Amino acid sequence: MGMVTAIFLLTFINVGFISILQRLMHELDHDIEGNNPSPWRTELLYTLYFTAVTAFVFVMATRSSPLERLMWVNCSLILMMSYTDAVKTRLNIILPLVLTVVLFFLVTSSFSFWPIFTLLIGISLLMMERRWFFPFDQHPVVILVVKDIIGAISWVGLTVMLHLPLKMPINMYIVYLVVTAFLYRYMVLIRREHINNIDTARNLLYDNLTHSRNWLSFRSDAEEYFQNYSELSIIAMDIDNFKQINDTYGHLAGNATLIQFSKQLEKLLSQQTNGARLYRTGGEEFTILYPGVTGEAVVTIAEELQDAVHNLQTKTEKGERISVTISMGVENRRESDRNALEIFKRADQLLYQSKRSGKNRISIGTKH
Repeated sequence: MGMVTAIFLLTFINVGFISILQRLMHELDHDIEGNNPSPWRTELLYTLYFTAVTAFVFVMATRSSPLERLMWVNCSLILMMSYTDAVKTRLNIILPLVLTVVLFFLVTSSFSFWPIFTLLIGISLLMMERRWFFPFDQHPVVILVVKDIIGAISWVGLTVMLHLPLKMPINMYIVYLVVTAFLYRYMVLIRREHINNIDTARNLLYDNLTHSRNWLSFRSDAEEYFQNYSELSIIAMDIDNFKQINDTYGHLAGNATLIQFSKQLEKLLSQQTNGARLYRTGGEEFTILYPGVTGEAVVTIAEELQDAVHNLQTKTEKGERISVTISMGVENRRESDRNALEIFKRADQLLYQSKRSGKNRISIGTKH
């Protein structure tokens, strides 16, 4: 098999592998917020896919001529290097290298120091690369040099281990260099498309100014909670005299107030363990969903949030300090409610009752 044919064949196989991997990631990874506490678990599924493809490659190697066997070994190296670019966690970077070496030993029925040496060097280089040069698409020179070094060490080792004539490994290494360079560019394009898709999905659900979840996200989550929880409480809140802040200090100061207010609430909610979520549901109006939390508990939480907001101050560009207060409406699910929007409407009415009663107040609904 000539070099050009090998380049086209290995490129075709690896592009197919990467495309299916991208599809798997699209189907399995829904963490657009980046809050998954154990991403390695999801990536283990990708590693299983990598293992299946690599095992197939080595099976093909056992049924091929000696020269074609080297091409399949080259294919496994390229698969390994492409896959380690796609994952983030250390476990799923190390596992593909170990699996490739183990499968190589099983297929060749021989043991040598060189694959172990290559494994250790590869793990060390990839760990350094991941620590200081991540993400891979922003450091092309470093990433390609690491690939080239690992490929060179691998083919030197194979040459010594299998007693290959020098021309064979040189040709295979050239094929390796060409294909890995092409695949790197392909993966950069895929990664950027993936990031754009995540950004698009996030922009649909998050407010661009405060980065809190938006009304669309609220509607979706509220209905989901309504279907799954017998207890559901809603706090509707509004920054008092916000128009006056805009008129007195300007819209930039108003925007800064919204941002700081949102950050403060998100920080407070992150310290709770009740699954509360904050949404910007209007100009200066925010709403919190409390799934599975009793009305009595939410009233106490609302009082704590109001006290915390009293201590919040933002600064204008001129150094002027702006203090804010909030009015709230707290409502709970009733047996007669047909959907979550009915709870929200009552909470919203209670909010405006607080504002009409003098502001900086909490109005609480009655459960029927």
